[in-house]
Amino acid sequence: MKFTQASRREMDSVAEDFPGQMGFYVEDILSGEYHQHKANSRYPTASVCKVPVMIELFRQSVEGRIRLDQRQRLGSHISHHGTGTLKMLKDDPELTLYDYARLMIGVSDNMATDTVMESVGLQNVNATMDELGYPNTRTSMTMSQWHYTIAGLQHLDQTADNNDYVHKRLVEGHLDHGGIGYTDSVGSNVTTPREIASIIKRLYLGDIVSASASEAMIELLKGCSDRSMIPLHLSSSTLVAHKIGSSTRIKADVGIVYLSTGPMVVSGMTLADDGQNDPGEAAIAEIVRLAIKGVSAESK
Repeated sequence: MKFTQASRREMDSVAEDFPGQMGFYVEDILSGEYHQHKANSRYPTASVCKVPVMIELFRQSVEGRIRLDQRQRLGSHISHHGTGTLKMLKDDPELTLYDYARLMIGVSDNMATDTVMESVGLQNVNATMDELGYPNTRTSMTMSQWHYTIAGLQHLDQTADNNDYVHKRLVEGHLDHGGIGYTDSVGSNVTTPREIASIIKRLYLGDIVSASASEAMIELLKGCSDRSMIPLHLSSSTLVAHKIGSSTRIKADVGIVYLSTGPMVVSGMTLADDGQNDPGEAAIAEIVRLAIKGVSAESK
């Protein structure tokens, strides 16, 4: 597969016209042909940070430090902000770490994510990213901490009462758009389009943790149910293994698109200007459409 000069220009135009900041990276894995735009710049990840967390969980499992079938009760201190289904449960659910990982990736459950984060340790997540060669990929906050931060309430202790207060502030639209949660600081949750695309490509190739662990992680990514970005313009029969991130101004999606011509890795990350909440989804979906236009029948 080759990206024509016209398709490269079209993809660049989408990013250049975006009302804010946008970077992307697309690569045909079989040929190595790629195109990128501001792919080495850091962007806040929202829930894309759950990919490095998943990797650390499997790494510790392979090393025998943790068991995927280990059952763990959901902590009452974990905030119920953002996406997921566990916040609907009131009877102290107890799940395996593997099931928490399924929820973390499949429906982007934040309470499941914080449970996994607490089990593996964020310092270990970042140390593994360093070891793998990804110094700009950082998960420095739990999802609870991140929601406190974007609400401008990071000074508060994480308690049940404060969780309710933060939730109320977020619902009312009180967001600290100038705070660290919406920046490229390594003190937040960030990555670059190139780094996160490389991580996904190496998972596909079986090159992270182990071949079997990489395969298992790709299977989790195939369970991502959201179709608002990478899969938007694809036929429903086209397989995608991906992970999205979405929170007001932040939109991101990274994954493998299984085309008839071969697998394509795609990552798109946007940070819209303040007051522009939704354009990132459409922009990332358009990059994917343009990248595969004319190559196969998968694009609508």
